[in-house]
Amino acid sequence: MSNTPQSNIQVNSPSPFAPSPDEAENRFKEYKSKDPFPDILPALLNSADIYDYVAVTGMIDPFDPDKLKSASYEVNLLGKCVYYDEQGKKQVEYIQKNKEFILKPNSIAFVTVEPMFRLPDYIALRFNLKITHVYRGLLLGTGPLVDPGFVGRLSIPLHNLTTNDYRFFGGEALIWVEFTKLSHSDDWRQLKRQRRANLISRQGKYIPFPARKNQDSDVEEYLLKADRNRPIRSSIPDAIQDARNSAEKAAQSAERAAQSAEKAAQEAKQLADEADKKLTQSQQRFTIGTLIGVSLSIIAVVMSSWQLVSFFLSTSEYLNETREKNINHADKINSLEREIQRLNKRIDELENSTRGRVQKRATPKVSSTATP
Repeated sequence: MSNTPQSNIQVNSPSPFAPSPDEAENRFKEYKSKDPFPDILPALLNSADIYDYVAVTGMIDPFDPDKLKSASYEVNLLGKCVYYDEQGKKQVEYIQKNKEFILKPNSIAFVTVEPMFRLPDYIALRFNLKITHVYRGLLLGTGPLVDPGFVGRLSIPLHNLTTNDYRFFGGEALIWVEFTKLSHSDDWRQLKRQRRANLISRQGKYIPFPARKNQDSDVEEYLLKADRNRPIRSSIPDAIQDARNSAEKAAQSAERAAQSAEKAAQEAKQLADEADKKLTQSQQRFTIGTLIGVSLSIIAVVMSSWQLVSFFLSTSEYLNETREKNINHADKINSLEREIQRLNKRIDELENSTRGRVQKRATPKVSSTATP
């Protein structure tokens, strides 16, 4: 009725544990639903209980008794690892013994631990990260209860929320595992109805908690032990600062772009003013020259007509001939008047066209893609 082990087993081999995976599988099949130690009460198993259950049922393979602690078993990192790089590409590595694996800052990797677990129907397990890794600022996706009947290796998410690179090596201790025995079921207590002489003897020994770990240490000493050379910092503040710096740079770029756009608008207005001034001067010169030419043409025509009239009055013998010429001159005068009207209309068109070009060039055009 007590959990305290009695070590009276007769050992016929150097190790009571399964020497091969096949032997561990055979032991598991035999005791998967049959409890070899029904007198061990349902509770968190101590080191002696773990030792005996592993030896009989093969529930941990391979097994190293030196890794036992009072109520837990130390498990190594070894096997397949999956993570995604900075470009989002899936990476797969196989962490062999002594092979280095780097867990980068602000990243997550799914790692595998070494042993094969074969849990009988009456034992469940939980696990957590070694305390040294906890004080380094790492987090383990602590598994919920691993139910009885589970067979396989554990793969767990490992988070690095710090600004540091952390190096792991294959075969290095990563987690502690604890085992809990479920409440009794008659199906698992078949052996209890047998005679005690036929029960499997116990050989496991309880391992007390190391006295050296009970020293009066504070959190600073734990952090110093975890990493003596680097501060344990979260990567989140750095990420926030990077985002803030990027926002400031973007604001500065936008301000420079606005200044460039304003400068371009001023230059465009200055060019338009200069073009307007030049076009106005050209228009004035063109208009004055045209008016002078037209006026001279009119004067010439009038003088010619006056000479013809005078000649008609002074020379009667050429009356008929002169009348005919006057008629011709009258036609020419009419033609010249129509030409003058046409020229005046053309002058108006030129003035309107010049004014439109001046207004169009005076309007600044700022490119929407102006860059500093």
